Amino acid sequence: MKTILVVDDEIGILESFRMILKDTYRVLTANDGLKALEILRNESVNLVILDIIMPGMAGLDVLKEINKTYHDIDTIIVTAIKTVKTAIDSMKLGASDYIVKPFDVEEIKLIIDKILHSRELSQEVAYLRSEINKDFEFNNIIGQCPTMRQIVDTVMRVAKGNSPALIRGESGTGKELIARAIHVQSSRNAKPFIAVSCPNLHDNLLESELFGHEKGAFTNATDKKTGRFELANGGTIFLDEISEMSLANQAKLLRVLQEYEFVRVGGTKTISIDVRLIAATNVDLKTAIAKGTFREDLFYRINVVPIDLPPLRERKEDIPLLINHYFQKYKKEFHSKAKRIHPSAMKLLENYLWPGNIRELKNVIERVLTLYGDSDAILGEHLPLEIRKEFDYTTSHNITNPVELSGIESLDEIVSRIEKEIIEKALQKANGRQTRAAQFLKTTRRILKYKMSKLGITT
Repeated sequence: MKTILVVDDEIGILESFRMILKDTYRVLTANDGLKALEILRNESVNLVILDIIMPGMAGLDVLKEINKTYHDIDTIIVTAIKTVKTAIDSMKLGASDYIVKPFDVEEIKLIIDKILHSRELSQEVAYLRSEINKDFEFNNIIGQCPTMRQIVDTVMRVAKGNSPALIRGESGTGKELIARAIHVQSSRNAKPFIAVSCPNLHDNLLESELFGHEKGAFTNATDKKTGRFELANGGTIFLDEISEMSLANQAKLLRVLQEYEFVRVGGTKTISIDVRLIAATNVDLKTAIAKGTFREDLFYRINVVPIDLPPLRERKEDIPLLINHYFQKYKKEFHSKAKRIHPSAMKLLENYLWPGNIRELKNVIERVLTLYGDSDAILGEHLPLEIRKEFDYTTSHNITNPVELSGIESLDEIVSRIEKEIIEKALQKANGRQTRAAQFLKTTRRILKYKMSKLGITT
């Protein structure tokens, strides 16, 4: 229910407005300008109906303060016939409309409805314009491998509900793209999708960013700020890398997810919201829980629908599809003359491990078309050095010695000994980082951990 503040020095006028509007709106009243401004500091108000002539602080002064401090609040001026010119002048100062005493009840309702509806349309247009500029289509989820097909099916199913979802995967695997797909396919798609990158904001700034703050809440808080949760009302909020959130902010987030309400920083008023949360992480949150850096209760609250995105090295059959997609995209965008990617260059791209996943692949294609788009074809020599350098693990680690047969070891024991040696050398090369060692060995981290446990290898 939207909130309307009526400001008039006549008690009878205040009561009249209350009776007219109480069935449709939450109505607050103030009999002078100072009280009105105090209410605005503590309440979330959508529209102010303001008498232009009052003792004490004049209506025009109140109007100026509203337009200076509260940019998202509309104002209707109430005036007598003899001061209509003043009312018109007030519209030049930012008032949305005016009504003349004695007023017609139906006219008041029509004006209020028109203004509030116009505000909603403006907000939706602004949101849609911002979304048009974003590089997103549901079809941008590119992949033919069984895992990606299953993920697309999961997205369609998850979109039908409102439960929190947790997208897990390495950096660059497309977690925000999946979150947007869920939003677009959901019944909330006409409302905002608000993305927040938790690592990019200092702890105190993150709290203000999520929940907003009141004017004067802290140094440099010269204006009221609407938080991301409030902006996402009715839609979806996406919290990227949620593991980077402090324990204090995790506790506040948990309360929001339990109660669907919060208080702005420096405020006292409780704000109710209706949002769907989608979170993302590139770390194992259960490990973070064991380390004491992530709340277990929050984990179970956000992990209602888990979605695991595979790294690109586990989607080998999708790499050519992604390369072609971004090649065509940037070729068109840059008006490139390049007609194709030479087979030798394509082979290098397909064999590369892509530690930065889809984000790295996208950046590489953009880079080569920026630098070499005038060429007839993209050649291997046009690719970055790290892709051209083929890593011959066997040669660089001298694992070419003939196998010694003692006659004592069984075949399984010989294989285990050699396998252990290879894994230990890979871990040494990767400075103990299991993910990187798995990349060297062209396997998954999960399989590597299983092998390490089986062979008694520790780091």
